[in-house]
Amino acid sequence: MLELKLTAAGSSPLIAEEIKSVAQSFLGAEIPIVTATTDEVKALAENIFCVCAVTQAEKLSRVVPADKLFVFDLHPTTKFFLDIARIPAGAEVCVFNNLLPYTKLLAEECRALGVDKISFHSIAYDDMPAAEVHSRLHRAEYIIGVDRLLEHVLLKTYRADLRPDVKIIAGKRAASLNSAGKLLAGIAEFYRIALAEEKNPRVALDVGKRILKILKNASAKALIGQIGGNSSTTENFGGNATLDEQLSMMDYLREKFLRLGA
Repeated sequence: MLELKLTAAGSSPLIAEEIKSVAQSFLGAEIPIVTATTDEVKALAENIFCVCAVTQAEKLSRVVPADKLFVFDLHPTTKFFLDIARIPAGAEVCVFNNLLPYTKLLAEECRALGVDKISFHSIAYDDMPAAEVHSRLHRAEYIIGVDRLLEHVLLKTYRADLRPDVKIIAGKRAASLNSAGKLLAGIAEFYRIALAEEKNPRVALDVGKRILKILKNASAKALIGQIGGNSSTTENFGGNATLDEQLSMMDYLREKFLRLGA
């Protein structure tokens, strides 16, 4: 039987690792996930899905079939926005990222959620002159952004530019329920077909039991991940089901996952 594997692709190794972490946050570690930059992704084997962020979808769609490409719509968790809402009114906040469009998008998300009493300024280190990046960092009292970029870029490459009293708010990103649901639906469909084609009933039954448990737990973890929480559920969903019942459950879960967040 073919076992499903995932390739987490990103514009850089750092972002690819973030995509992997997002997938593992609700899938766990039982489905193997490797990372690759977008340019490294070529033709995929039959049993490999590719996951990426919205910004890389168009480029990857040229080499990855639509039924193997799953796009995460990434947003910071609720906790991140609650932390930003505590910043005093009138403060100036710098949004740190490599890309200018994302800094503007994150600021707009804050405003849409009612965080509109502070001023947002962009610091996009790949899209702005280096002198301007350094200058804005020197003056910044508050810096917000994606946790991995703050940890691995801001605090390593630009630490000397930061004020001693700067306040940094890092946001952990999660996949939207809708985009996570599409991946889970794809996994359910892959294994529904694989189980039906497996010649050894014992193997099919054991694999089906394992995958159903992963999928059931994943739906709860994806929901909890939206607010920045953790789930350790190990509910034994479908543990005593027959193979035919497992196939029906796979089909049911696929439909359920497709409606997540819709």
